[in-house]
Amino acid sequence: MKKSVISMNMFPPRIYRTDMKRMIYLRMTVCICLFSSTVYAAEAKDRPSSHPGLEIISKQTLEASLSFLASDALEGREAGKTGGRVAAEYIRAELKEAGIKPFFETCFQPFEAFAPAREKNGDFHVHPDSIARYKAMKAFRRLSLQNVIGYIEGERKEEYVIIGAHYDHVGVDDLLVGDRIYNGADDNAASVAALLQIARAFAAGDKKPLRNIVFAFWDGEEVNYLGSEYFVENFENTGAIRAYINLDMISRAGFMPILYPAFKIPEVTEENTAAGNQFHLLYTEELADAGEHVLKTIRRHKLNLEPKPAVIAPQSRGTDCLPFSLRGVPVMWFFTGLHPDYHTPDDETERVDLDKLVEITKAVFLISSHLGTDNE
Repeated sequence: MKKSVISMNMFPPRIYRTDMKRMIYLRMTVCICLFSSTVYAAEAKDRPSSHPGLEIISKQTLEASLSFLASDALEGREAGKTGGRVAAEYIRAELKEAGIKPFFETCFQPFEAFAPAREKNGDFHVHPDSIARYKAMKAFRRLSLQNVIGYIEGERKEEYVIIGAHYDHVGVDDLLVGDRIYNGADDNAASVAALLQIARAFAAGDKKPLRNIVFAFWDGEEVNYLGSEYFVENFENTGAIRAYINLDMISRAGFMPILYPAFKIPEVTEENTAAGNQFHLLYTEELADAGEHVLKTIRRHKLNLEPKPAVIAPQSRGTDCLPFSLRGVPVMWFFTGLHPDYHTPDDETERVDLDKLVEITKAVFLISSHLGTDNE
């Protein structure tokens, strides 16, 4: 999740990468993929199903994906760096193994982002006008990034429900004494693990959805919502997107920042904090009925969750909802809130509430299924 007032490009690059390290990372990716596949298959056999695909969502498999994505080996998954690229390869392999179709020729959507020289303190952008302006400067910066996107084809090929989570985090700070790696377990490895499970749950269904269900893993969110912005900027018809569901920080207890008109940290109160089994269910006005459906679904399936619903303005900053909502796409954001470990090296796997993560993953799958099949 991005603070709009802070540029996350302040972290110095790692300069001691080697081909051997990359080989090790990629081998680790393959091993984790195989392990995850074995775990979900073993657990799914013994659990009763209350909804097609729901039995696929497994605590053990979520933990396996989370542990890999938030491991020190991936060095904080900084956008454009080796750890981020390894995470992208892992996601692609998991989607392929689950039988999810690539959204493009492959699952990768490569793109470049540009910014002025560092001393100018400008953000990275992907809009063609900004790129042309920066390229005309004597010195400029460039990032090579990639979204990872797959989908399940629906009966109505011209309509879409998109579920998204950013997979990048803020990398390594070599100047820190002690732990220098920002592992980003809650922000946002947990959401990536959840979305991979949701993709598997959809793939396990024997009925074609009404609408295309798109699983989007964004790069460059921590920089300036770059991946989601690039996708929407290049999407031919945003009016065909019936809903965008965003997962960002969904596995802890935390408080709600002020999202509009700017991202600000308020005083923490009981009212703005999602503790225990609570979470913030945020949506634009167009999805108010869907928000009500989430509450009913949680009760119907006896999920151990207590939503704290709120309507947000389309201009609300803070996550990848912004590029969609600014173009009129209805959005919904599952969010458990900020916490003291946010954007620190202490955002580690052992601090994630796995039980809460499982329940939220199920809730997201169920509302996504509803939006993907509802005729209204």
